[in-house]
Amino acid sequence: MDQDSRALFRKIRITTRRKLDSLFIGEYRSAFRGYGLLFNSVREYQYGDDVRHIDWNVSARTRNLYVKEYIEERELSVMLMVDCSASVSFGSVRSKRDLVLETAMLLLYLARMNNDRLSVMLFTDKVEKYIAPRKGGRFTYAVFDELRGHRPRSRGTDIAKAVDFAGRVLKKRSIIFVISDFLDGDFESGLRRLSKRHDVIPVVVADPMERTIGFSGLVEFFDMETGRSFLSDTLPRERRLPAFRGLDAIYLRTDEPVETPMLRFFERRSRAYRARAR
Repeated sequence: MDQDSRALFRKIRITTRRKLDSLFIGEYRSAFRGYGLLFNSVREYQYGDDVRHIDWNVSARTRNLYVKEYIEERELSVMLMVDCSASVSFGSVRSKRDLVLETAMLLLYLARMNNDRLSVMLFTDKVEKYIAPRKGGRFTYAVFDELRGHRPRSRGTDIAKAVDFAGRVLKKRSIIFVISDFLDGDFESGLRRLSKRHDVIPVVVADPMERTIGFSGLVEFFDMETGRSFLSDTLPRERRLPAFRGLDAIYLRTDEPVETPMLRFFERRSRAYRARAR
């Protein structure tokens, strides 16, 4: 890690640490509590037990119903899928890339504090870099250095291709944060398919100028991903953000602090878990 990277890392680390108080890390743990379960033992079936937990092999041998018992797996497996396409360089307040970097840093620290195994994928319209699951302080430094210093070979976006790659390399059920502006075509079907095996959480980074076009008439635009300019007759309108049916999503803006919507998301997940546990 070079001197500039270390200085930026320390700055973000100090800022991030202030946000990672007991409430924040507590809500993170609660949001994914009971996420991973490990088989522990079997016991005789009792009235009210979930029939899905019946161990039919043991039950057949003993001629009595037995159910499997599980213990909570403390270590989570987390993947960060980070969009490095040219469109994330845009920003009217600050660049979406800065917001992506801060969000990734926050999640890196939460995973480190919770002792989670973390893998990282950087993608454009191809998978640019994949870092296999590891954990620890040195690994956190190495990932941050890679995130900041990576120079994409491509400019476009293909979320579906990145999702397909994640589905192939992840052998263990994981929590997947997809950090992107989602300026792409058909990606929802791939995300829903991936969510059948993993907990997929889209993290949408957006700029207020992208959401609301406040000017009209013939306007020249520049496509950051293709490098082409074009004229378009525009009217004032508001861009709708993707809804992600069936998935929990986090929506971030370049003109707002990252911790507020992130904490709100973890609190919402925690309440949902507690409600299911009753």
